[in-house]
Amino acid sequence: MATIITLADLRAHLRYTPTDTTDDVALMGFIGAADDVVTSECGDVLPTFYDEYYDGGHLIIYLKHRPLLEINNVEEGWGWQNHELDYQQVNTVPAGALYAYSVDSRIMASISRRSAGNVNIPFVSGVKNIRVQYTAGRNTVPAAVRLFALELVAYWWRNSQARAMTSATTTTQFAAVNQDFTRAQGVSSFNLGVPAGLLELIKPFRRLPVMA
Repeated sequence: MATIITLADLRAHLRYTPTDTTDDVALMGFIGAADDVVTSECGDVLPTFYDEYYDGGHLIIYLKHRPLLEINNVEEGWGWQNHELDYQQVNTVPAGALYAYSVDSRIMASISRRSAGNVNIPFVSGVKNIRVQYTAGRNTVPAAVRLFALELVAYWWRNSQARAMTSATTTTQFAAVNQDFTRAQGVSSFNLGVPAGLLELIKPFRRLPVMA
């Protein structure tokens, strides 16, 4: 399964020696968690294929996953018969197709129905009668997103796998990896969320809300 950062990338970032593979299994779990955070904040980064159904009757359909990389197929259900829609570039000389669609925004992952003369009309009314097969994501992972994932795992790793540390003049002793640890009285839990400073890295790539 493809990940935003590889185990080799992370081991180099954390300055592991090439022969030290002790924590590889645990690190892969952290990589998976970082992928989930990136997807939540930025939408799909790695190209991912989806096959989904939407209700008809609307001028525009907003796909569930963004950014839109490629439309593979759009079908419009008319009861027992399906019509495969042709791609029509918006605001161009029409090809004359009665059954067509256009991509309005790849960032917002929106498509609209087109008919003769490149006129925007509603998708035919129905419940889950519009099938869209598409790929969301990016051709390449932005450098800032990659760095965000590396630094996020490094932050989690430092705060959850530390062996000993001092907080507010109180020393906390940790046991071995994957074992329980004891905390001196008065030491609060460490925040293992996403630091606001790291979120600044991916500000240009954070997904926009869809207003219904």
